[in-house]
Amino acid sequence: MRKGIQDFHFQDIRHTFASHLVMAGVDITTVSRLLGHKSLTMTLRYSHLAPSHMVKAVDILDNVLNEKTISTISTKLAQFGI
Repeated sequence: MRKGIQDFHFQDIRHTFASHLVMAGVDITTVSRLLGHKSLTMTLRYSHLAPSHMVKAVDILDNVLNEKTISTISTKLAQFGI
């Protein structure tokens, strides 16, 4: 094959397509429909998340929880006029 790419299959492009969409924040149902899958299970097989994407997801949760904690503390302090 040209350009030194060996053992290439069209399915490889579909995996990349699905993974990039999911990592860009597109919901799994939309990705599934774009790929023409009948089940979300098949889409989940196609969409491989990079480790950095999973770390980003945990960071988002951490930020949400911290904001709620800070908001709760601020509210309680305001009740005491602090």
